[in-house]
Amino acid sequence: MRTPALLAVAPLFVAHALGACTGLNAADQGVCPAEQCLELDESFTSSSVLVAAADLSTGSGSKATFVSEQDPNNAAISSGNLVLSLVKSDSGYAGSTAYFTRWIHYGTITAVVRSGSTTPGVVSSFQLQSDDGSSIDLDWVGASSNRVQANYYTNGQIDLTKAAAPILTADPTSSFIVYKIVWLPDSLTWYANGLAVRTVNRRDTWAEGEQRFDYPDKPARLSFAIWDASSSVNSALTQEWAGSMQTNESKFSMAIKSVTVQCYSNSTLQNAHGSNDDNASSAAEQQESDAEPSESLSKENLSDFGLDREESRTTTTLSSSTSSMNSNEDDLSKWLANFTTSAASKQLHRFGVISSLLIAAGLAVTFGA
Repeated sequence: MRTPALLAVAPLFVAHALGACTGLNAADQGVCPAEQCLELDESFTSSSVLVAAADLSTGSGSKATFVSEQDPNNAAISSGNLVLSLVKSDSGYAGSTAYFTRWIHYGTITAVVRSGSTTPGVVSSFQLQSDDGSSIDLDWVGASSNRVQANYYTNGQIDLTKAAAPILTADPTSSFIVYKIVWLPDSLTWYANGLAVRTVNRRDTWAEGEQRFDYPDKPARLSFAIWDASSSVNSALTQEWAGSMQTNESKFSMAIKSVTVQCYSNSTLQNAHGSNDDNASSAAEQQESDAEPSESLSKENLSDFGLDREESRTTTTLSSSTSSMNSNEDDLSKWLANFTTSAASKQLHRFGVISSLLIAAGLAVTFGA
């Protein structure tokens, strides 16, 4: 069970993360995508791929793959990058969020990102956000700018203390680093520069009290954002997590060089807010290898991420164990299906005969004695 203190973080944090579709954030324009997932390989060479929310339904928005949904609009395509800025004004800092214009329901999302979180208080994010209050995150927090935090939550219940936060070998605020989220129906893996920094298996998320799996399984929106988490509008726990901003710097910028989206199945969505999981598992098998750590990595590199070789193999081992268990279950099901009533009767008859002989032999020995 989650503590009340952690639950208290949820209202304000979710207001930021899901404001575009729930209307909780007045800065967002309230535009929700109506389309299913679409394969994407975007390198931001054209300014037409990004539009403001007000222009999405116009002719200029027909080619857009990302929409800037905050006012003022601090998102732009510049020098082949999607650049999101946190800008100081008289009323504080105004951030920026850009959303993919399609829903995603399981898939592999890869982004080449340079964090803008150069000082405490500033948070840069790469997220998959659902309308039910679930989110899959990679966050760069200025209070620990040399790390990336891999986290997730469901049903709007935030726990900022459970993130895996490996130290990156390169400075994420000055270098472009390849990050990847592999979201399957039964597992979730975060990568940085080819290294699996965290894996969560759905089977391990069962919440007995709620009688459910606390695992993200609803259609989600891909977004990138930079925001001031130290602002007084956020809860004390959020401010503590992000650190206190102590600078007069007027602007912070996050840059995304490229984004690729691989959808597991376009038929996994019946509509923008519904889902059909029938095809998800079979489609996931086609890209199951994406969720396995690279075996060509050195132990030294793994140590830089806070992992050793054996821990990195856990993902593969667990995956193999799951496959073996599923195979055994299938064999058992087939055996039970072939074990007809007639066959069962024969087996029971034989057991009865053997039992009778054993009992008779026992009695003979007893009376003979």
